[in-house]
Amino acid sequence: MSLSVWRIGTTKALRLEQIDLGSTLAPGRWHQTPPAGRPVVYAGASRALCQLEKRVHCNGIRPVNQALLRLDLPDGAILEDVRSLANLPPDWIDRESLTQAIGIEWRRMNRALGLWVPSAVEPGENNIVLNPDHMSFASIMVTVERNPFSFDGRMFS
Repeated sequence: MSLSVWRIGTTKALRLEQIDLGSTLAPGRWHQTPPAGRPVVYAGASRALCQLEKRVHCNGIRPVNQALLRLDLPDGAILEDVRSLANLPPDWIDRESLTQAIGIEWRRMNRALGLWVPSAVEPGENNIVLNPDHMSFASIMVTVERNPFSFDGRMFS
């Protein structure tokens, strides 16, 4: 049985080969934009976490033209957990340069399709950073769950 993870993103990026575009435009907690870093794809372990993550990254503006995607990772995909690669200090949330360095090194090694990372919004939940250059990336199956995806208005009032 494959593992499913979730992503909310623009309706302009519904295919696998399009979903890393955002990471080329702006740095994130676990990556840096080229040339310092390489593109990645962020996904969440649940639909609810994806909504929460999107909410904190949109500066209070309700996102439009969004779609909810289910990404089914291939059976046997190599996944790593950041906590097994590095001892995250208690203040890791405030040290984005540290988490970016960990992500950049993980991405450079190209050993795994995904890296499980704690959510900075809710550290008890997990996001996954996917590596578009990994040999298993092309085997990810993308299903559009909802297009358009609408956020509950109460999240932005």
